[in-house]
Amino acid sequence: MFPDVTRRSLLWALVVSLLLLVVPAGAAEPAAAPLAVYAAASLTESLPKVGAAWTARTGQGVTFAFGASSRLAKQIEAGAPADVFVSADTEWVDFVAARVPVTARAALLGNTLVAAVRTDAPALAGPAALAEPAWRRLALAGENVPAGRYARAALAATGVWGAVEGRVVSGDSVRTALAWVAAGEADAAIVYRTDVRVEPRVREAFAFPASAHPPIVYAGAALGGRSPAAASFLTFCQSAEARAIFVAAGFTPPP
Repeated sequence: MFPDVTRRSLLWALVVSLLLLVVPAGAAEPAAAPLAVYAAASLTESLPKVGAAWTARTGQGVTFAFGASSRLAKQIEAGAPADVFVSADTEWVDFVAARVPVTARAALLGNTLVAAVRTDAPALAGPAALAEPAWRRLALAGENVPAGRYARAALAATGVWGAVEGRVVSGDSVRTALAWVAAGEADAAIVYRTDVRVEPRVREAFAFPASAHPPIVYAGAALGGRSPAAASFLTFCQSAEARAIFVAAGFTPPP
C-alpha cells in the first residue's frame, strides 16, 4: 500500500492532468459575437468593406441588414437585435433614440441627390425637363424614406412637383426606385449619386443643388444593451481608413 502522502500526490497529479485535457494551455478566449449593423440601403456596397477593415483590426465579425431607414428603424423599435443603426437621415435615428437605449451618436456621411436615367435614354437637362410628357414615370423612394423626402423637397423647391406628382411611382427604398429605371419600368428616378455608381445600366442625368433639399446626413447610433463594441464600431466609421472607403464610393463628408 502507498503511504497517504503518496496517494494524495497521485490524486492531485490525476486532477491536474484532467484539467489540462479539458482546458489546454494557451487556449484562446471565445470569440465575440458578430456585431449586428442595420443600415440604409445606399450603403450596401461600401459599409461591408468598412466592416471587413474593422474585423481585420479587431477580430470581431460584423453582420449587416440593409433596407429603407424607415423600415429598419421600426424593426429596431419592435425588438430586432441590432447593435448599430445607420440611417440616411437624422430623423429616423431620433425615432430610434426615443424608443431604445443609445450609447453614442454621430453624423457620418453626406451624399448628392441626382436624377438617374437609363444609359440609352435621351438627355435630361434639369428638373424642368421632368415635366415634359416624354418622362412618363418618375420613380422615387417612399415618403417616409429619407431619399424620398429629399427628392420631394427638391422637386418642390425647383417648381416641378405639381407637374410630376401624378406620374410618381414610389418604391420601398431608394434601391427599388433605381432598379425600376434600370429595368425600364420607370423613365427616371431621383436617387443618390452613390446609387448610380453601382448600377451599370443607368447614368446620372443631373444633380440637384444642395440648397433644394434638407442637408443629406447619414447618422449612426450605437444601441445599448447588447454589444460593448457598438460605440467603437461607430467611431471606426469616422476614421481615415473608413472615410477613404466611403469617399471612393462617392460619399462626401457630412454637411
